[in-house]
Amino acid sequence: MPPPKDIQKLISLTQTTQTLLAHFQTSLTPSPTTNTSTDAPDLPNGPLIAIHAATTLLKSHTTTLSLLLLTPPLTPSALIAKIGDVSSGALSGMVAAASYTPPAGARDDLGQIMRVELRVQVKRLVGAWGDILALVLAMAEARKTLSGKDRGPSEQERKDVLERTGVVWDVCDELLKLCNGGVVELVLKKAQQLRAVLLDAVEELKEWGEDVADSDDEDEDKAEGSGEDEFGDEDDFFGAKNKIGKDDKELKVLLDRSVKKLKMVGIMYQAVGKRRLKTFPAAAPSSNPATTGATNRDAASETPAQRLDELMQTLKTIPDTVDDLASTFYELEQEEAEAELKKVCDEAKSAVELVKKSWTGTDDEFTMWSAKWIEALDAA
Repeated sequence: MPPPKDIQKLISLTQTTQTLLAHFQTSLTPSPTTNTSTDAPDLPNGPLIAIHAATTLLKSHTTTLSLLLLTPPLTPSALIAKIGDVSSGALSGMVAAASYTPPAGARDDLGQIMRVELRVQVKRLVGAWGDILALVLAMAEARKTLSGKDRGPSEQERKDVLERTGVVWDVCDELLKLCNGGVVELVLKKAQQLRAVLLDAVEELKEWGEDVADSDDEDEDKAEGSGEDEFGDEDDFFGAKNKIGKDDKELKVLLDRSVKKLKMVGIMYQAVGKRRLKTFPAAAPSSNPATTGATNRDAASETPAQRLDELMQTLKTIPDTVDDLASTFYELEQEEAEAELKKVCDEAKSAVELVKKSWTGTDDEFTMWSAKWIEALDAA
């Protein structure tokens, strides 16, 4: 057994490091007024490269640490050195890069959407590594009063070491994948998910409208039956107000028009993904007023990363508005449905206008397509 003094040093270090990890977690969840640019780290090669290198190193250190925990006897000096390497090296560098926000006017290669995702993933990794640290503390505490030879970890301790190491590896792999894919892969994935949510809502709305005739026939059959059957099942009775009647022709026409327009919005997601998100520059240069030209908005003052953030926010808003639109139909509120449909279309056109020009501020095939798409959406 190692001297009790060495065990106590290990215990003290793990407790101090746990406090440090709590500080890391806080720094990765900044308040809206937090300005991290005042003491921004030196990231000459970009935050993605810095995080990738730190994650690779952390995964390697975690592997070594797990082997130390599984190999008897417990060696406090080796564990102390390894924990120090992680907390002062890999983790501190990773957290500094993830929490970095460029100062006003500085070049922004990532954009807010990527920085938020990086912070989420790094925060998960800090938490996962904290679970391993807690296990180190528990194993050290158990051996503090152990008399005799250390015969190695118990079956439960061995299981915990392997499970928690595996979790860290998995989170590291996800973070490395995010760094390798960069902004483009992230926004493409999110856009595809948003489009899927949108189309699911459209399909449900379409099916609800197609169920009109059958529900009306059922209602007529019930009306001709006995008084007891007029009310039918409790769910049918209270759900009857949420079905379009045969006389609600104007609402049915509006529903059909809405479904047609919403399908066109789904096509917009595909086009934006292929023609704009896939072509987003990995290291986006600032927009040049000389090449951007005049548009309906002051695009010259925005970097591509800022335009991308605004675009993704708009694409995220549209499915929520479609849900609101569906609710107005289910409540048979025609005027509200008209208003919500207009809102969806305006948001979709706003998304297209944001990236009407290329990331370098020039016209291209998508520029022409977007104009035709807006005309078709208005005519639908």
